[in-house]
Amino acid sequence: MLTDSAIAYERSAHAFLNARDQSMIGAQLVALWARSLKKDAEVIELACGAGYPITSALQHPNLKLWAIDSSPTLVDAFHQRFPSVPIVCEKVQDSDFFGRSYDAVVAVGLLFLLPESEQITLINRIASILVPGGRFLFTAPIETGCWADLNSGIMCQSLGSARYQSALNDAGFHVIATLIDEGENHYFDAQRRS
Repeated sequence: MLTDSAIAYERSAHAFLNARDQSMIGAQLVALWARSLKKDAEVIELACGAGYPITSALQHPNLKLWAIDSSPTLVDAFHQRFPSVPIVCEKVQDSDFFGRSYDAVVAVGLLFLLPESEQITLINRIASILVPGGRFLFTAPIETGCWADLNSGIMCQSLGSARYQSALNDAGFHVIATLIDEGENHYFDAQRRS
């Protein structure tokens, strides 16, 4: 069984693309969240896939977007769909996030694909690229547990609500809200403390 989500998602990129393009789950929640950001907010989306439906939900006239994904196939599809959004093909674990800071970071369907230590490291790295008061929206189950990812088959791990909140607090965030979309996916909306 593969344990590297980047390799696994590239291998299943066409199936993922087909399935995700037919689902609007999460789009309404992300669009509402995006409207709560300040005018001209600079936002980076991690593990953007081919951009549907999350990037399209973030496309708001007042937001400036950047994106990262590790699958060359999905990055090519994203670039065709959103040619004005800067995107790079790399693993988030290795990224310098375009060497800049942001007002917000979005990571839908990403954290739980990583081992626990990489999840914690990524939360800390995200804190370092957010401006004070910056927002971090990510999905993860509130329960602790492991399961096989439906898209790639790799093992996923949720650290659970208490551990995510503790890791966020340690990284300098406070949790504004936990949200649930129509697919019963849980979102953590955290803000970097000033």
